[in-house]
Amino acid sequence: MSTRSDPYDSTDFDIREFTLTAQGAFRDELQLDSFATTPLDDDSLRLLRHLGRLESATMEHLRNLLVTATHKDARVTAFLVTWAFEKFWIADAIDAVLQAHGLPRLKEVDEGPRRHSASDAVERRGPITRAIEAMGKGVPIVAVHMTTGLVDEWVLGDAYDVLVERAADPALSAVVARIRTVKSRHERFFDIESRWRLDDSPRAVKQTRASLATAVWPIGAVERADAERTFFDTIVYGGAAGHVRADAVGDRVAGLPGLDPSIGSAVTRKLTA
Repeated sequence: MSTRSDPYDSTDFDIREFTLTAQGAFRDELQLDSFATTPLDDDSLRLLRHLGRLESATMEHLRNLLVTATHKDARVTAFLVTWAFEKFWIADAIDAVLQAHGLPRLKEVDEGPRRHSASDAVERRGPITRAIEAMGKGVPIVAVHMTTGLVDEWVLGDAYDVLVERAADPALSAVVARIRTVKSRHERFFDIESRWRLDDSPRAVKQTRASLATAVWPIGAVERADAERTFFDTIVYGGAAGHVRADAVGDRVAGLPGLDPSIGSAVTRKLTA
């Protein structure tokens, strides 16, 4: 059992402060003029657009989470609502970069057909099915949601790293740094909540292991176009460098309480499949 006396200790993460200081629109803070003379290459813009779509895909994810026991945890619900709000404005900042290149906004471009596979079908379970399945899982399912949120932050973090490295553009680096400032609090909350919940409950560990073994990364990818997902997987986790990044994610998963190298390897395989 966890030695932590109070899982809601505000010294770990002040949820009230987080909700009161939620990041709204910040596109006006971005220095975008240089893109007119030194635009990003096509692949960088494509990756950026895909990241924007992933950042904006929060409502469909919340719909699936809040039909489970997660919605009964006021602290987690307060975080998730604010998290979704901040991610909306991250996507808006990405829109600003696209528009600075004379390109349409995220939602104004047709994505193309989605991928259809057995693993995707599991992830596309609707809220009614998820609610029924969650009835027997109880509170430990909150650990599942916190851990998948944490792994998702790691995966998106890799994608932003690749974006900055391949573009080598100071203006883009500044935009991504600003986005990371917002996302750093998201990762911290998921990390704190995931660790104490896994440490506190063998049932939480069991459910989390099962979920991570079948999850599709990043969160929301199943709703994106097949071609864009393949592009993301190739550019972020393809090749020797990509496999090193995937292995690093697997190692971080294996280091979480109650998890081990076998589940870390399962996550790595999903990233590089």
